[in-house]
Amino acid sequence: MNGKQIGFLDSGLGGLSVVKEVKKLLPQEDIEYFADNQRQPYGEKSQSELIKYTLQIINFLLKKKIKACVIACNTATAASLETAKKHFNIPIMGVIQPAVQDAIKKTSNNRIGVIATEFTTKNRAYPEEIRKIAPHIKVLTNFCPEFVPIVESGKFTDSDTYTVAQKYLKPLKEAQIDTLILGCTHYSFLKKVISDIMGPEVKLIDPAVSTSFVLKEILTQKEILKEEGKFEENYYTTGSPEKVERIAKIILNNDFFKIQKVKL
Repeated sequence: MNGKQIGFLDSGLGGLSVVKEVKKLLPQEDIEYFADNQRQPYGEKSQSELIKYTLQIINFLLKKKIKACVIACNTATAASLETAKKHFNIPIMGVIQPAVQDAIKKTSNNRIGVIATEFTTKNRAYPEEIRKIAPHIKVLTNFCPEFVPIVESGKFTDSDTYTVAQKYLKPLKEAQIDTLILGCTHYSFLKKVISDIMGPEVKLIDPAVSTSFVLKEILTQKEILKEEGKFEENYYTTGSPEKVERIAKIILNNDFFKIQKVKL
């Protein structure tokens, strides 16, 4: 099993933030990444749709012989993680719980902010998870519908991106939060903009970083960690391979892979 791949899935390119962190921490691991660009944005879908998509994609990745799977999407994690765990007998993890545990450790004034997609916000996945562990903490949320298309188009630090971000972040800044969870893996690529607006006193919690450490713990516990040999990586999309490939190569700083088109 330790010679098999790790599967990652997302609605698009946001999950590459998780892949990037995993590649730093576990450079020998083989990667199978699935971007469901044709059916994004996930934040506007129903829970039943999201469960269907997640199970479809994991079934596809299982044919590639994955040994574990990361639902590298906050929306899909909120909607389908528990169902997916019941359906499959490999380790499956999401990105919400690792980020929550990290945020609770780092807050000083017990005021945590969460920015996320519409589904994750309405689902209250983050406030509920925080309440289970630390009910005394106040959680303030806001959904940011324009962030995903901004990232998918590669406009990470454009002036328009700052304008949009200021609008979304204003109520959280006024609420005097000291910790902010980037509750969508796409938002990891906007950290500079978000940090510039929120200021150095607000700690940003990136689920990509938190998830990579928890993944290593799981692989170590299951004794399926790959520690030597060359790594392989394969990338798939339901959308336009050319468009996805252009931005993915910028994100990963890697010109040596191709995105394969897939129909589910």
